[in-house]
Amino acid sequence: MHPSIVVPALTIRTPGGDLDTPGTARYAQRAASTWVDRFILSGTTARGYLMTEQNRSSIVRIWLDHVAPERVIACCWSRADIDNAARQRVTPIVVIPHCHNDDAALRFLASLPPGSFVYSHPGNSPTVFDAQLCSQARGSGCLPGGAKLSKASHREIRAVREQAGLSFILWDGSSRDIAASIAAGATGVVTTPLSPIMQPFPPRTLTLLQPALDEMQEDLDRLPSREARSDHLSALALAC
Repeated sequence: MHPSIVVPALTIRTPGGDLDTPGTARYAQRAASTWVDRFILSGTTARGYLMTEQNRSSIVRIWLDHVAPERVIACCWSRADIDNAARQRVTPIVVIPHCHNDDAALRFLASLPPGSFVYSHPGNSPTVFDAQLCSQARGSGCLPGGAKLSKASHREIRAVREQAGLSFILWDGSSRDIAASIAAGATGVVTTPLSPIMQPFPPRTLTLLQPALDEMQEDLDRLPSREARSDHLSALALAC
């Protein structure tokens, strides 16, 4: 069985910075034709935290005109985002906020709709979905449906897998070594280099896919900031 490959979708904007609705539709159409399993909308790669809730909801609606709902994951930065995802019947991946203690973190997890995913990134919040929180959530009956772990080592991924159980969907936020991520217990990876949906699209075979990703990742690593990487990826997407 192939590891799950998830791509963080970009936000296509007009030169003035507004949401480019026709451009987003064309991009979603192009993405739909690939073998990618799922797409995360309005995540950090797309700088979704800078958009309005209305724009984030509009992006989901545009994508659903071209992509099956089961392939769409809506990144949620607010409660309104979660509600919008529920109305549009797509899975939310909810950014973990700063929780002051374990009880607050468990209350946050318990507040999520059943089957929600969580997005754990130490750059977004000091509260991360680690093995300890995972164990507490499972014991308290509020384990989410899955998680994307960014900036997590393979050792940390393995520890979360041990606490979460085999049915838990666990995505490594890095695609630098897909085979090692899967060996550590990840269900799949979230791969930023594929986000421009450039043509020809790399084949899914891991022996061919990993070198293609490595080459694209090297270009991203030369850029100084998340914003610069996002701009670079968007420029590549617009050139297709």
